[in-house]
Amino acid sequence: MSEATAPNEPGTHGSSPQVVAALAARAKMERLLAAPTPFADDDGSADAHVLAALEAHRAAAAQGPAQARAAMVEVVAALRASRVIVPVAAHSMPAPRVVHLGRDAGTEIPQHSVHTNDASQDAAALAVTLPDGHKALPVFTSAAAMRTWRTNVRPVPVVPQRAAQVACATTDRLWVLDPGSQDLRVPRPAVVALAGGRAWVPSWENPPVQEEIRTRLEPLEGVTAVAFAAGESAELRVLIRIDAAGGRSAVAATLEACQHVMANPAWGELIDTVELCPLPA
Repeated sequence: MSEATAPNEPGTHGSSPQVVAALAARAKMERLLAAPTPFADDDGSADAHVLAALEAHRAAAAQGPAQARAAMVEVVAALRASRVIVPVAAHSMPAPRVVHLGRDAGTEIPQHSVHTNDASQDAAALAVTLPDGHKALPVFTSAAAMRTWRTNVRPVPVVPQRAAQVACATTDRLWVLDPGSQDLRVPRPAVVALAGGRAWVPSWENPPVQEEIRTRLEPLEGVTAVAFAAGESAELRVLIRIDAAGGRSAVAATLEACQHVMANPAWGELIDTVELCPLPA
């Protein structure tokens, strides 16, 4: 008697779609179990350094927006040295529908949704819309903070760099940290820096960024000097000294030219928002 495999046994062309799907799922699980994970002992608690940085940020925010922006630098640094938790829904991706042939020809059976191998990518399906209309990736400091937001998702710890890369690819390059409790918006340049594995140097403390802006603004007619500071209503305050000798219309024209220069989209990864402050010469 031949030892050839029966037509409907796994591994043959006669295998049913359900068997093929089951074998693929088992193989995937075996790969995942065999792969090392840096979060095997993670109990879902928030990192102590992140909590300290967030507490300092809350205290700074009570003093004013500029102080809060400065304290955000330490929050991002603490997050970069830790891990974050992303939410993954029970069924995050639509799976193909199986069409039976033969006796059940024409019958479609919906399959359970499946995840990718990338929890951060799955979390992108749960991106939130901020009050200003921008989309942000929800990330959490702890599993408890995530449960405050939603109870029908599961927490998955990931490295901040990967979560930032997904935010840059699928949202407006933004994070919202602990939505539902803290609702802390992490600035675009900080997320971009995290995605690149770099420390975030904010624009008001970044000499190369300031020098590039200065070289674009100072040649404009009427501009006599440019300086920088942390903003109140925006990330960066650009102080522009304008020659007022030409009268109000000339000052207005100079300011309009400055606004046109600062609208450069190439600076979007380096500066979140800008406020121009004209000063009379």
